[in-house]
Amino acid sequence: MYQYYYFNLTNFVDSWSDRCTIDGSPGICVILDEKKCPSVYQDLLAGIIPSSCGYKGYEPIICCPTNRFSTSTTTQCEEYAKSVFTLVQAPILIGSTSDRKLLVNVSLCGIKTRKLIVGGTDADPKEFPQMAAIGYDSRDGVVWQCGGTLISERFVLSAAHCASSIVWGKANWVRLGDLNLKRTDDDARPQDLQIVQRIRHPKYSIRYSYHDIALFKLEKDVKFNAYIRPSCLPYSSPDVDTDGKATATGWGADEYLGDPTNNLLKVTINLVSHSTCNRSYGYDNKLPRGIVDEWQICAGENGKDTCQGDSGGPLSIFNPDYYCMYNLIGVTSFGIVCGGNVPGVYTRVYNYISWIESIVWPDS
Repeated sequence: MYQYYYFNLTNFVDSWSDRCTIDGSPGICVILDEKKCPSVYQDLLAGIIPSSCGYKGYEPIICCPTNRFSTSTTTQCEEYAKSVFTLVQAPILIGSTSDRKLLVNVSLCGIKTRKLIVGGTDADPKEFPQMAAIGYDSRDGVVWQCGGTLISERFVLSAAHCASSIVWGKANWVRLGDLNLKRTDDDARPQDLQIVQRIRHPKYSIRYSYHDIALFKLEKDVKFNAYIRPSCLPYSSPDVDTDGKATATGWGADEYLGDPTNNLLKVTINLVSHSTCNRSYGYDNKLPRGIVDEWQICAGENGKDTCQGDSGGPLSIFNPDYYCMYNLIGVTSFGIVCGGNVPGVYTRVYNYISWIESIVWPDS
């Protein structure tokens, strides 16, 4: 379900979700609403006129400081990071007369190295507990055609174009905690859960390659363990690591037009600048504004890339604040020829934090 495009010019008008600046600090243009940007809303009630981005119809679009996203997102990340550890009973020394049960805190972290799928290698057990496979019903059972990322007890983040398939219909299943999609004797604890709601971003359109992001609501809350644990979301700017690299994971093909792999693969790839990426893609009816830096991230290099079947999967960096946690910076969206000299394109998660929070944590 990885998308490939060839490139023509057409007109395209976008009205909000752009980046902006307020008092010298970064912000994002959103509809004036108490839930979307409570700090500016409260300022308005106090008589302070907000910085305007324009209007959507008759609704004012204001510049909301991006640091207002941090409260809910960082709180959830801190809470999820606790699931990296668990209490277990300490072994009783032979000859001890004490019957007291001593509990010790033990790490469940499966990341063996801090080093960060074409050119990829097999993932280790428990290395990517946030990884999800997206499944579709067929006559022969469930087919796993997209990837996703667990971000809470009930929601998986994926690509909007993965919400349904022309061939397979709606995405109906999420598999968590797996390593090899076929084997049952590997070090994995897979769980299959039904998708009860598919929520594409409201600005997504199949006509364009923008806002390719969606939330899949699961039938029940997931219990976290060593094999299943959410990713953090990027909660500050810049949202990418200073070393200019990120890790992509997925069960997609390991060569152009190849068959999907059953093993979860990982690959460390270079982030590519906005200007370089635009030179690679040019313009067509799918990208009338070219690659938009605020909405998209480009990454990849010759021989290292995501490919068919990786769509919706994560582009991640290590979280600098919480042990054994990742930050989800991108959602695999589309490319031209995987593994070539043209980078792949990922939806920039940071730009959609407000929308994600409004659905996943509406009361935060």
